Amino acid sequence: KLNITERKEAHERLAFMANHDVLTNLPNRVLFFERVDQALALARRNGTRLALLFIDLDKFKPINDTWGHAVGDQLLRAVAERLTGRLRDADTVGRIGGDEFVILLHQVGDADYAARVADELRLSLAQPFELAGLTLNISASIGVALFPDHGQDAIELSRHADDGMYQAKQAGGDGLRLFAGDAPAGTGSYPEQHHA
Repeated sequence: KLNITERKEAHERLAFMANHDVLTNLPNRVLFFERVDQALALARRNGTRLALLFIDLDKFKPINDTWGHAVGDQLLRAVAERLTGRLRDADTVGRIGGDEFVILLHQVGDADYAARVADELRLSLAQPFELAGLTLNISASIGVALFPDHGQDAIELSRHADDGMYQAKQAGGDGLRLFAGDAPAGTGSYPEQHHA
């Protein structure tokens, strides 16, 4: 028979598993977007900005295909640690599937600050990963959208950050795109910030 402490721990473990990515222990899609909604409410009340970053890893699939899922999983965990280690405690990193990560930056002064953080993350991920006796190289395509400048809710901001990520990927990866208005995709609504 489980005592109260064991039952409480089991309940907490289940709650954690329901809200976190099993592989990286980062918030999953559900928890991440709950945090975005909370942050949006706070930003509206305080008149502050926040930024949403969508990150897709370039060159992850070939590593997974060549070295297998065990190495791919280790790499995803290492990416999660590298991203988390570069952000403030108030910010949130989540994994929403595959090799896609999302970041919520609280109290962002302006678009330049958000772009600078995104670029630091991009440079950090471009550094080699030493795992399982291998030296692995990846890069990242990052899309950035700010509240209230680029959207009023999580759906709109996500769409714009996702579009930016897609454009960075289309331009060859290892770059970032900051959403810059409501021009149709592909008409230069994302200023060129690509770094080969």
